[in-house]
Amino acid sequence: MSQNETFKKKTSSVFVTIFIGFIVVSFMFTGYQSFTGSPNAVAKVGDEPIKIADYQREFNRQLEFYRGLLGGKDLTNQQIQQFRLKETALRNLVQGKLTLILGDRIGVIPSSEEIKFEIKKFPYFQVNKQFSVDRYKSILASNRMNPQDFEKDMRNQVRGMTTDAVLKGIPVSKQYFLDVSKFKEQKLNAVIVEINKEAMRKQIKVTNSEVETYLKEEANLGKVTSLFNERKSALDTKEEVKASHILFRTDDKNAANKLKALTKLRMTLTKKNFAKQANKHTEDPSGQGKGGTLGWFTKGRMVPEFDAVAFNLKPGTISKPIKTSFGYHVIYVQSKKEAKEAKFEDFKVKFSKEILRKTKNTELDSIVAKVQAMVASSIGNSKKISKLKQKYGLKVEENLEINRLDGSTGKILLEANNLKGIFAKGLDQSSVYTFDRATNVVILKSFKFTNGKKQSKKDILDGNNSLRTILGRKLKQEILKDLESTVKVVEYGVL
Repeated sequence: MSQNETFKKKTSSVFVTIFIGFIVVSFMFTGYQSFTGSPNAVAKVGDEPIKIADYQREFNRQLEFYRGLLGGKDLTNQQIQQFRLKETALRNLVQGKLTLILGDRIGVIPSSEEIKFEIKKFPYFQVNKQFSVDRYKSILASNRMNPQDFEKDMRNQVRGMTTDAVLKGIPVSKQYFLDVSKFKEQKLNAVIVEINKEAMRKQIKVTNSEVETYLKEEANLGKVTSLFNERKSALDTKEEVKASHILFRTDDKNAANKLKALTKLRMTLTKKNFAKQANKHTEDPSGQGKGGTLGWFTKGRMVPEFDAVAFNLKPGTISKPIKTSFGYHVIYVQSKKEAKEAKFEDFKVKFSKEILRKTKNTELDSIVAKVQAMVASSIGNSKKISKLKQKYGLKVEENLEINRLDGSTGKILLEANNLKGIFAKGLDQSSVYTFDRATNVVILKSFKFTNGKKQSKKDILDGNNSLRTILGRKLKQEILKDLESTVKVVEYGVL
């Protein structure tokens, strides 16, 4: 995770895949939701408790992921239920605890030296790229944690990682790799187009007259009002600030000298030279080479001390040095966007049309069939497909390679039965295939594979390592599935 993500909860990034890393940085932000209850756990897997705090962190991580997918907008309660965030968070934690139990059963016991080594690698605990005990204790204290609890969590993290490493190291025969390699060498070129059925509802025409008639019914007006109220928090525009900063990291020993140095630097800063000076002086690695930029952020996204200054500065203003748990900062506020509350009248017609479109399933089927026919007759013609993509919001992937084992090199999923049908026609083909699924239609045009190059030894080695990882993951899934049937999982019902 980059330091910019440390200052800004930005999901695409905010993908904190290592749980303990999220513990370290989570103190910087206000929690999305707080959970309380008794006992101090939401569930128990064997003898391994899932603490409320752990659940809250995983739940917030899920929220951040989906916020990123939704362009940074907060999720409504309906969306939280729709995406099953609570269930997913708990499921992930149960899987983590089962991994620890599996590790115990195969003899994974991390040493104290391994734990220390992993902790010292975290950049959050370093000053001048060296581990600092003072900084370590300071950050843990800011996060309301003590070294004993943190190191216990770290031990569990290492147990999990080591268990995964053991499973990835399973022996695989040379002949198996050769057989897989031959399967992968069955290749075709392809163009693939995906039609999202639900997205086609936007093409259904709803007249203002229909809306007017619909809203005359009090019950219908209530539905539209309810939909607006459900989404209002996401529709409201929050106050935002666009800013950059220069950070001087500190610990208990060098704080005074760092403040003196940053105060001296502040006297030389202007709007014109701020980016250049940030690149030269900031101790935030993600800001180096980027002028110290933090981009746009809303209130509550930064630590309170940083927030208070950033939102009180006028655009074009550079702050005096301010102190946070990360050190001393100088903030340059470049621009601001005022908050704006969403009004029902501005969304009444839009939401009425949305509701009415959901009742027109016959029209939807007709539109999907029409678009499907146009794509099937045009696929392979880049100019025509480009026009259809723009008009209907299609997902288009051209110049792809597909092979019998892995499917497509693109992002549109080809299922195993799809690949079986495609490759049944051989490798010297030019055919159009249509796969009608519950939520989408995938149309593929195949071509004889060209521009292929013989795999290098490195390519083969990378492929074998990737296969080992996949097999290890599959083995883990099967073992955990079996383990879950024998290990008692108790939910306390406090969520």
